[in-house]
Amino acid sequence: GGSKLVLYNSLTRKKEPFVPLVGRQVKWYMCGPTVYDVPHMGHARSYMSFDIVRRVLSDYFGFDIMYVMNITDIDDKIIVRARRYHLFEEYISQDRSTEDLLADIAASLGPFRQKRDGEKDKDKKAMLERLVGRAEQALDALEKASKSGGDVDSLRKTLQTEAKDPLSAWLDAVKGASVCDHSIFSRLTQRMEAFFHRDMDALNILPASCLTRVSEYVPEVVAYTEKIIANGFAYEVDGSVYFDVEKFDSDPNHYYAKLVPEAVGDMSALAEGEGELASGKGKRSDKDFALWKASKPGEPAWQSPWGKGRPGWHIECSVMACDILGEKLDIHSGGVDLRFPHHDNEIAQAEACHNHDAWVQYFLHAGHLTIEGCKMSKSLKNFITIQEALERYG
Repeated sequence: GGSKLVLYNSLTRKKEPFVPLVGRQVKWYMCGPTVYDVPHMGHARSYMSFDIVRRVLSDYFGFDIMYVMNITDIDDKIIVRARRYHLFEEYISQDRSTEDLLADIAASLGPFRQKRDGEKDKDKKAMLERLVGRAEQALDALEKASKSGGDVDSLRKTLQTEAKDPLSAWLDAVKGASVCDHSIFSRLTQRMEAFFHRDMDALNILPASCLTRVSEYVPEVVAYTEKIIANGFAYEVDGSVYFDVEKFDSDPNHYYAKLVPEAVGDMSALAEGEGELASGKGKRSDKDFALWKASKPGEPAWQSPWGKGRPGWHIECSVMACDILGEKLDIHSGGVDLRFPHHDNEIAQAEACHNHDAWVQYFLHAGHLTIEGCKMSKSLKNFITIQEALERYG
């Protein structure tokens, strides 16, 4: 017979012949970027990998592919980055005295050192150590120059650059709740999304058949969440809605964490999935995750039956994939780091909403790109941007 296509399916952890649900039609959902920073080579590795698979399916095997990709433009990382950038720029524009600058940065380094000392992840700890070290060195240089009459102006600029992370985090802790101009969030996401599309074009990666943004899907998120509540798998607490993992897992028709069951007790992964602005107050279990988050002052908010808030991270993909592609998908893809909790939570949400146990037929995951032995990521600040790579090697 003819050639057969075999895919490695993360759900079964083995290679399987690819057979779509309906004829030659393929319904494929790809987890897109969270647009709070510029795209890096880790993104390129993931999107290029799936672009190759997509082209093989369509150009060689002749499948008719509906390829849907999302843009995450509501997220805790976006809120924090936009607020910190806004408050830092506002602070620098006020041209404070050298004495005030030294005092403020010295004050900002206190909580940043505490964060470093309490960090369990060795790669993140090393990154924080570098940031603290550079800021302390620049602080010491400006203090000495201000006493001896040295080149204060250039050292001020150096300090502002090297201490940007601790200073902006400190400003956000003090003033973040007072930020009322919520357009700062969309300005950041629109700029970073434009960079993402520019870089994908430069890499000759095919555009999605359909591109979705969570900011344009809030009513659908609310309706989806209401359905999960009605089916008995979610509950509301103080304006937030949480998925009841134990209730779902104990249901005879479902089980939780189909992709990575061994990670269910990984509290650090669960906490990271919830985001740094999550309160978690009133949750029945630490394993439960937010479908809808009540917004606090300084955070963007939309109306809902539970009060003003915003979608949780995991819910958006379930909602948008089902809205465009229906209740069952052929392929869902993304980075390997998304398997748990993000993709496992997506599966649980879709099954809880639609009352079935087979949302996705094939889960495909692309591996990490490493740099000096560490995963390349925005949060570790160890990335090479796609633009830098193209300028250097293109």
